Amino acid sequence: MKVVPLNEVKNRLSAYLKMAKREDIVVTKNGRATAVLHGVTDEDLEDFLFESDPKFIARIESLRRQYRREGGTAIQDVRRELGLTRRSPRKKK
Repeated sequence: MKVVPLNEVKNRLSAYLKMAKREDIVVTKNGRATAVLHGVTDEDLEDFLFESDPKFIARIESLRRQYRREGGTAIQDVRRELGLTRRSPRKKK
């Protein structure tokens, strides 16, 4: 992790964005940390967008409350719903 003052990042932003693919860059202003440059992939961005979406968060919380009230679905019901047959136990060698 590198710690770099804001004026340095502003002067060489492209270089620091490239560096952020390999390590986090802590940006400081007046000696205090103010931001972190963190390289992301498309998958990281998709995860971030879901995890920070208020509607998605509310839906997850709603499902958690429902699970606490009603419990989960039995594995037999899931198998039946998906049309899966129960596998026979593996033979031990």
